[in-house]
This record gives sequence, C-alpha cells and structure tokens, in this order.
Amino acid sequence: MRLDISSKTEARLAAKAQEQGLSVDAFLERLLNDAGELTAAAANGDAPQLPVWHFGVRGSLHRRDIYDDVG
Repeated sequence: MRLDISSKTEARLAAKAQEQGLSVDAFLERLLNDAGELTAAAANGDAPQLPVWHFGVRGSLHRRDIYDDVG
C-alpha cells in the first residue's frame, strides 16, 4: 500500500516513531489499534476508561480554604 502524505507529515511521523523506539510501520499499527479500541468502545456505547487518582480522604473544600478575602 502507498500513502501520499506531505514531507512535513512524514517527518513528524518518523520523529514520533523514533521517540517510541519503533519503526514507522509499527508505530502506525499501534495508532490504528489504539484508534480501533476507542471506536469499538464508542460503537458499543461504553464510555472510555479514564484514570482514577486516589489522594486519600479529604473534607469539604470551602472558599476560605482557597482565597484570603474571607474574614
């Protein structure tokens, strides 16, 4: 298969692949696989999984905790 893309796009693609230590073919395959997972989840009506950060138990946050203008 052959794709006609601009030289600027080709250079960016090669740079991104090199950053990850992959060949351009492997990098494109990874992009397609990742995109396929997102579209499959969207087609099923499932929301994508987002990262969850647990910072421990915190109390309510009040304006006085953020701003000094409250007396």
